[in-house]
Amino acid sequence: MSCGKIFSQEEIPSKSEKVDKIYESPYHKGTYGFRQKFYEIFDMDKVNGKGIIKSEATFILTSEGKITNIKTTGTNISMNNETERAINEMNKFELIPKKLNGKLIDSKYSLPVEITFLD
Repeated sequence: MSCGKIFSQEEIPSKSEKVDKIYESPYHKGTYGFRQKFYEIFDMDKVNGKGIIKSEATFILTSEGKITNIKTTGTNISMNNETERAINEMNKFELIPKKLNGKLIDSKYSLPVEITFLD
C-alpha cells in the first residue's frame, strides 16, 4: 500500500469580507501530524477495492475547534465512508481554529486521500 495526499484550507469570509489566506493545518502538530493521526485512525480493512482508489473530503473546522460538514467524493463508497469516519474521529483531538483580525473563524479544508492496493 502507498498513500499520498495534499492538504489545503480556506477561510469562510463573511459577505462583507474578502479573504484569501491558506493555512497549513488545523492540528497543533501541523500538516504532517494531522496526516499521521488520520492514517492511525483510518482502517484500510474497511475499504474494498483493487488498484488505485481515491477519495476527497472537504470539511469545516468551526471557530469552536470542531469538524463539521464532512463531505466525501470518489467512486468507491467504502473508501468515502472510511475517509469520512476517520476525519470525524479527529474531533477527539485538540484542533486549532484559525483567526482573522484576532477573531476565531470557521475554515474550510480539503483532504485528498489515495490508496494503492497491490496484488
